[in-house]
Amino acid sequence: MSTLRLFLSGLLFSWAPQIISGRPATTSKADLFQNLPNIPDLTNASLSVTTIPNNFHIERAFHAAIPFLPEACLFNIIGGLRDIVLGDFDTNMPVSGFRTTLFMSPIIKLHSPATTEIPRKYVVWGLFLTSYYLHTFNAYQLSLFSLWFDEHEVGGIGIGGRVLASGGVATTPPSGGGAANALEIDYAYFGPQHTLGKGAVFMTIISALMEAAPPSAETRITQTWINFLHGEKCIFVVVPSSSSEARATFTYFHLVQVLARAAEYYEQKGRFGQLEMNVSADGVRIAQAAFSWRQVVVGERIEGLRLGLRLGLNETTTVAEEEVVDDVA
Repeated sequence: MSTLRLFLSGLLFSWAPQIISGRPATTSKADLFQNLPNIPDLTNASLSVTTIPNNFHIERAFHAAIPFLPEACLFNIIGGLRDIVLGDFDTNMPVSGFRTTLFMSPIIKLHSPATTEIPRKYVVWGLFLTSYYLHTFNAYQLSLFSLWFDEHEVGGIGIGGRVLASGGVATTPPSGGGAANALEIDYAYFGPQHTLGKGAVFMTIISALMEAAPPSAETRITQTWINFLHGEKCIFVVVPSSSSEARATFTYFHLVQVLARAAEYYEQKGRFGQLEMNVSADGVRIAQAAFSWRQVVVGERIEGLRLGLRLGLNETTTVAEEEVVDDVA
């Protein structure tokens, strides 16, 4: 069994009851990780959690009964985020639209109320919350979501079939090109074949892309990097290789490409089980990564309701457990 699988086994079964709302219930990351086996620098591991300011939320301003394929919506959002998160997080970006060659519809269209640019961070947060709304409420249809910061409307995200406003539409390969394709990734399904589900896998990828946005693309990742979204049974883990040369190589740019290419691999194979990836550059393995099953903690329901408020829902709005979509068709 690989080191990464030992790590996943320890995390999922020994420590899963201590993970609540995507955050450790213990006092420090060292408390959470101290007994997991054979992972270099694990006590300093980077535990990734979703952090959106409390004064940012979205509202669904418009929708129509024109449906889109659920996986197409999430996959095209991943394709856009792949490029967006590699830019400077604190700068503006052009208002535009995007889709992938795998799914030509829907187009994901950005809007700005006053200019032809919009702060990149608003787009990243907005795309995550829009995805979360579509997935949670099975609302994969023609829609316009407005973005709000400090009670001011700062932009919008449209889910549609054609361009309705200024700005072009970028149609990109599912996993990008150029330097992204220089990575060598070997894939292998492993373990009991729990069905993670398309929705769970794609939402975990979108969550991880959001967390990868603030650091510079050139920033090295030298510690274990973890991401999971409350309420989902999927966890994403990256363990950089132990050699100093390899650790100096693996960056957030590589992390973003691993996530995007995993989405493409899953979609092409049509099998959304536990997946391990060996990532190499120039013939040297620089990291291992995996999507694996994890236990869903009941306490996460509280955090789910809190996140619902970010979606512009009324505070009295509740969603029954059986109404939350666990997968997409």
